[in-house]
Amino acid sequence: MYVECYVNKAILLGNVGADPQEHTFDNGAKVVSFPLATSRRYKDGSGNILEQTAWHKVKFTGDNAEKVMRLVKKSAAVQVDGSIRYDFYTNKDGVEIHTTTIQGETIRVVAFAKRPEGEAAKEGAEEN
Repeated sequence: MYVECYVNKAILLGNVGADPQEHTFDNGAKVVSFPLATSRRYKDGSGNILEQTAWHKVKFTGDNAEKVMRLVKKSAAVQVDGSIRYDFYTNKDGVEIHTTTIQGETIRVVAFAKRPEGEAAKEGAEEN
């Protein structure tokens, strides 16, 4: 028996490289994107510990886009579950551009971004 099984699942744990950017289309649909850095540490042939960082473009749509805009800020540590998307488009110069993104399905904030000194006190004062 032959069973076809296709799985496209990405699970990333990393740090947000910039505040999420929101784009609203004419039909009201929203997409939020942000860069996510993941790193791996390894030893080279001489025993030196090296670190390699990879950057991923992450996108969220719908209700998750609103959640990302509320909770996620630059430098937060997040876990993103989603799928890998390979897309292409032709730019204004007629060149075909290929892109790879992670289409987020769920996000979990592992550690919130650190706020500058005094910002927490300022926010607390505004709530009163």
